[in-house]
Amino acid sequence: MYEILIVDDERSVVEGVAATLPCDDLKIGMVHKAFSVTDALAIMRKHPVDLVITDIRMPGISGLELMDKVHEASPSTQCILLTGHAEFEYAKRAITGGASDYLLKPVNDEDLIQAVHKALDTVRKEWEELVSRDNTLKTMRENLPLLRRDLLLELLQGHTVQPDVLKDKLSQFMLPFSKNDAVALFLIRLEEPFVHYDYKDRTLLEYAVSNVAEEVLRESCQVWMCKEAHGYLAFAVKREQTKLQRMNRTDAREQLERLGELIQRQVENYLKGAVSIVIGEEGAFPEHLAVSYSRALAAFRKHIGRGKGYLLSLGEHQEKSAVQTLRQLYEPPTLQDMLEGGRWDAFEEKLALIFKELETEFGDSAEHAFETFCAVTGALTFIAHKSGFGLFDFLEPSERATLTFESFETYGQLRDGLVRLAARMRSSLEREAADGHSKLINKVQRFIEEHLDKPISLQMIADRVHLHPVYVSQMYKAVTGEGLTDYMLRIRMEKSAYLLKSSNLKIYEIGNKFSYQNAPYFIKLFKKVYGMTPQEYRDKHSI
Repeated sequence: MYEILIVDDERSVVEGVAATLPCDDLKIGMVHKAFSVTDALAIMRKHPVDLVITDIRMPGISGLELMDKVHEASPSTQCILLTGHAEFEYAKRAITGGASDYLLKPVNDEDLIQAVHKALDTVRKEWEELVSRDNTLKTMRENLPLLRRDLLLELLQGHTVQPDVLKDKLSQFMLPFSKNDAVALFLIRLEEPFVHYDYKDRTLLEYAVSNVAEEVLRESCQVWMCKEAHGYLAFAVKREQTKLQRMNRTDAREQLERLGELIQRQVENYLKGAVSIVIGEEGAFPEHLAVSYSRALAAFRKHIGRGKGYLLSLGEHQEKSAVQTLRQLYEPPTLQDMLEGGRWDAFEEKLALIFKELETEFGDSAEHAFETFCAVTGALTFIAHKSGFGLFDFLEPSERATLTFESFETYGQLRDGLVRLAARMRSSLEREAADGHSKLINKVQRFIEEHLDKPISLQMIADRVHLHPVYVSQMYKAVTGEGLTDYMLRIRMEKSAYLLKSSNLKIYEIGNKFSYQNAPYFIKLFKKVYGMTPQEYRDKHSI
């Protein structure tokens, strides 16, 4: 409801105007009356008046002067001027002074009601606009972090934002970035022990790491950050341009690297954990952000977390190192051979050796970690299928979605996940193989592998497991699908092939290691298996 004030030195005019107005229709809740400017100003100091209806000619201060004071105290208050003088100068002064309307005495009732309706409608619209603007500003302030994050994500993902739209958004969101500014990207990944935290604790840690990083970077940079789709913390940074112009390219790069090192040190000191950081090259805003982000993601894909965290600066010319293979992963007996024989202890031991080699010789190579993931899960899937199961049969429904390489953030998580899966399979399959066939095959294969340097007969194997030779042979063939003689030949040839590739031993020396004292016979067997002589095989696989 509106409040209005009627001012005139003639009481009859004030009462007449008040009586004329249909207050309910005009939504007027209070009508204040004043018979002098002094009384009018006193009322306005106590009440929020929306409309003043005043005579121009009054003793002392005129209605025009009152209108000026009203607008000075309350710019949104409307004024309607009444006068018995129709001089043009009064009308001109009233209009330029901001009067809502100018009515001549005696006032026509319809003209008065229409003028009041118009003035109050103006008040309503101004307040609605003000409230709407305030609400918009309030909403924007409350959601400013989210709006900033979404805009940065759009730029990182390469979405096209029209220059004028981007300029307006940067201004609205109070972001000190402009087109063609030199910007660099910091991409941060949480490492040990943060990767083991649950969602709630990890979210708090991400917030804490963000605060640490922003505090470090804001010392010398303008900072704009977000959490991107892969869970990494992304920081677009812009250094003070005059200082940047005084630095050569190398010094500028080293300054960014020092900032990255300081972030890592502060996280370690205050949050007791590690982060890995990839720092992109500086380039022109905004286009360079998407390029830098893509390169940083590729760098993270090549480096799996090792717990302690690393700092990688993406220079213009990065040296490409020679790619090597995992020796333990392919050295016979293979993971598949061990699982076929039910040799779970040996499988776990080999898995430990594989991860030891990964961590000591391949740094944080995500490609080699992925190679291991594929090889191990492939071997486990093979033995699961051969046993009449699916790999997912050994997992709870809620765990199946986590059996992806991307769900493992560190070597430790990958190792523990694969060991845990193998342990579940072992427990289930050993219960299924209660007849002891797997254990028997395990003994047979272990005996063979321990005596590869000597001639081995079926009788020797049968004596070792205390069973009839014919039964051992038939059982082995039925369970593994491979005859004992074929298995012994295959293992000897695989180990021979491995030594041909990885050692400088002479061909006859390799044959002697696997009980082939006759070199031509060894060469003949090898050619039968691999379709080429040992020397041809060595030449083909030499680096």
